[in-house]
Amino acid sequence: MMKRGLLARLAVAVLAVALLGVVSASHAQTKWTQLSLSTCKVDEFLNSRPNSDGRGVVIAVLDTGVDPSIPGLTQTPDGGVKVIDLQDFTGQGDIEIHRVHLDPADGRLIDHDENGSPIHYTIPSLPDSGSEERRFWFGYFDEANFVNSDVADLNDNGETDDRFPLFVTALAGDGDDQALMYIDTDLDRDFANEKPLQNYNEKFDTFTFHRDKPEEQIIPVTFAANIFLRKSKVVICYDDGAHGTHVAGIAAGYRINNQDGFNGIAPGAKVIGLKIGQNAIGSVSTTESIKAALEYAARFARERNVQVVCNLSFGVESVIEGDSDIDKFVDEFLRKNPYLVFCSSAGNEGPGLSSVGTPAAAAETIAVAAMLAADSGRDVMGYTMDEPVVTVFSSRGGELGKPDIAVPGWATSTVPRWVRRGDYWAGTSMASPYAAGLCAVLISDALSRDANAKVRACDIRRALQLTARPIANETSIGSGAGVPDLPEAAKTLRRLIDRAADDPILAYNVSTPCPHGHGGVAPAAYWRSTYFPTDEQQIFTITPVFAPGTDASAKTSFVRKFSLRSKSPWCRLPQKEIYLRGEQEAQVFVEYDASKLSKPGLYTGTVEAVHDGLVAFELQNTIIVPYRGDAKDDFALRFDGQTVNGWTPSRYFLAVPAGASAMKLTLTAPAGRESKASFERIYDPNGSRYRIRSNKLDTADGGREVTWSVTDDLIPGIWEVPVVADRPDKSWPFDLDVRFIGLHAEPAKIFEWSESPPEGQIVVTNMFERRLVATGAGRLEGFRKLEEDKFKGLKDTLTYTLTLDDSYDSVRLDLEMSKEAYATTTDIGVRVEVDDEEVLSDAFSNRRFRGTVSVPPNGDTKTVKLIINGGFAVADDKRETPITVRFDQLLAMPVPITVKYGDASQIDFIPGVPIGVDFALDSAPPATPEDLLPVGMIEFKERHSGDTALKVPIEIEE
Repeated sequence: MMKRGLLARLAVAVLAVALLGVVSASHAQTKWTQLSLSTCKVDEFLNSRPNSDGRGVVIAVLDTGVDPSIPGLTQTPDGGVKVIDLQDFTGQGDIEIHRVHLDPADGRLIDHDENGSPIHYTIPSLPDSGSEERRFWFGYFDEANFVNSDVADLNDNGETDDRFPLFVTALAGDGDDQALMYIDTDLDRDFANEKPLQNYNEKFDTFTFHRDKPEEQIIPVTFAANIFLRKSKVVICYDDGAHGTHVAGIAAGYRINNQDGFNGIAPGAKVIGLKIGQNAIGSVSTTESIKAALEYAARFARERNVQVVCNLSFGVESVIEGDSDIDKFVDEFLRKNPYLVFCSSAGNEGPGLSSVGTPAAAAETIAVAAMLAADSGRDVMGYTMDEPVVTVFSSRGGELGKPDIAVPGWATSTVPRWVRRGDYWAGTSMASPYAAGLCAVLISDALSRDANAKVRACDIRRALQLTARPIANETSIGSGAGVPDLPEAAKTLRRLIDRAADDPILAYNVSTPCPHGHGGVAPAAYWRSTYFPTDEQQIFTITPVFAPGTDASAKTSFVRKFSLRSKSPWCRLPQKEIYLRGEQEAQVFVEYDASKLSKPGLYTGTVEAVHDGLVAFELQNTIIVPYRGDAKDDFALRFDGQTVNGWTPSRYFLAVPAGASAMKLTLTAPAGRESKASFERIYDPNGSRYRIRSNKLDTADGGREVTWSVTDDLIPGIWEVPVVADRPDKSWPFDLDVRFIGLHAEPAKIFEWSESPPEGQIVVTNMFERRLVATGAGRLEGFRKLEEDKFKGLKDTLTYTLTLDDSYDSVRLDLEMSKEAYATTTDIGVRVEVDDEEVLSDAFSNRRFRGTVSVPPNGDTKTVKLIINGGFAVADDKRETPITVRFDQLLAMPVPITVKYGDASQIDFIPGVPIGVDFALDSAPPATPEDLLPVGMIEFKERHSGDTALKVPIEIEE
């Protein structure tokens, strides 16, 4: 998935490593395992069906843009242009143009600077316009717009504030397709030596900026233009993020890097690049950019009478699974456009459960998980692998019944010339275009058999799923149906196409009670609790989704019967079949056998509904049975003699006991044994990743123990602790210890203290059964700017400013939205500037963003600016979307706070006995800046271990 904060987030949640084992170009038949075609039998299929290579199909890449000049994206196998359209829906490339005239004295073009002084430009000889008066427009392409981009110096001249003049004229009439543009790429105010440019989708014109020393300088970016005379606007299209170009090559590259035989999945397909991520603000999407791009793709398909496969390697955590604004828009849109195929990356938030992102959460998407292919793992990474394996980072399902399939998500592909970090990247961002290429090949094969074929997206997805093979040691919530088999999928698709003419059904809506679902329901049963239903049935409700245009008589006469079968012994079916009639609902009753669900762990079960010999839909069931400690041991748990096998997670689901204030996890290498096991990530009960870091054992470097503690974020419920190996082909031993501490503070946050001197009291109670000896200490950390703000109407940017002197050395951000508010967005970008220089560019991974930025002293005051860019699924001029902004300026020397019980700093917490603990600042605090509030922390640590037992935030109110 895309984004600069993990590309650095999915910018990009991809991993870049150097390309190894490059094959000589003279060996045209050599397999390029850096982009595995064998895993899904693409090579086998195209060897037998070479004309079914995607030709006749267009792949729309919704991303950071696509560079059409890169080898692999310049032509199709039959010599045609590969990238046939480029559009920008982010506003990043927009240039306003204004009318100008020629100087009658010398025939040069006149514009004026900011002071009104005239500036003359030489224009080239122009073709006859066919009108009495030729009209001219003028504008500027500002390099300053790229200052926060990956490419800030467009002409590589050492400056980042150049202004490139451009002028536009109409060849005939006022049609955009008749406009001609020139841009002053060498800044000599002479357009006579510049290349004439028309709309990219008319003539495929591109340009680059002049370089003074081309033998020493690289070409940073290739540009194209779209001219909109009626809107007085030019849009410059480019890929300054690289992500979209890489994605395009995986889906449809032909002769990647000019190497014979090195192709993407559908080398015969054409590409349109639809920019939805603005790299200058962190590669985040902007309001309605995804919506506008999908609408453009559908319009393109209608007007060109061609089938389009859309790829969106982008997404954020789904906090209201399947029911966010963009999910609902995608589902409604795709059902109205049943021949538009939509593939989306499942997300890079794995390996935890319930981590599939949005809009992959939408029911009608093909949500794609990422694998490491065996041949790529062998030849590029040096792993010993016989079978593919789902990557650690690939998001897993839960209440969604997603992902749908799993394909290779590590690949070498096309990248812009300015990229210097290698071209072998990993992510579900790379898996999704692989799947899009598979879809294009399937459509192309259908067209090769019938030039008038129209292939429904629902049938393509079913063909891929019905013929997929399961992955060893993986569940359906990790890999969906499994690994597609392209030759078998093509056979099944032919069967589905034959049936489609008489089939009014696009899909089946599935709904079932689910405590983690939005409103208590979800498309799949997902029980992550100390309870799951054993004394009552799990009821699934199924309703048909009819194709658009299906008339009332066809709906009322529709009848279909399904036979039911369970693939898991613990899922029992009291009924053998169901039927649907018209638009009425049908119900499936599933019973869970508790006797088979007693051991802690993960249980996944599938019920299949079969019609006419094929699975029509599936009912997913997931039960998590957690580990629960004993009160007499303070709920401590110990797992000795464990082994993790490769990237298949050893999952530990831990029930947080009532009253717990801290959880400590300790991963240890057994005595005398080597280990490289790790806590890759841990997950809270909602499936949200707790921080972004990895704690790894490495006994070769002396690391025999790692720990991970959770205190202020320890919410009740079932936490997930996955343990994985450093490589997919290694198994490592480990021991895991889990410890809980149960101190409770009243109040849980300190909102007030006496003012002179600042002091107060909190009451702390040990909620567990063993005594705990702890010491307390605190600090006044700084001062907070607190805003309960709103994105209002079409205002999608919020800005806040702090002025810091040298007594402060950092700023801390804590930004939070409700689930409902966050679900209206497609992305939220965050930037911090210090004296106008960007020091942070990132984005929300979920509904809360936290981070700290250092602001070193410089002997003067510093202006720190926080900019939040909201991208919303749908524009709304009446919008009021709330966000809580905590913007803290932190003292270089925090003020210590003494914590005592009576005269003692060491406190003996006896179980069940409330203790009044006094606190007081050691010295007078600095004066509170205007409109800010004091913030700090009191922390209790166990005497012997030093483990944090409790944190009590200080947030003094006015």
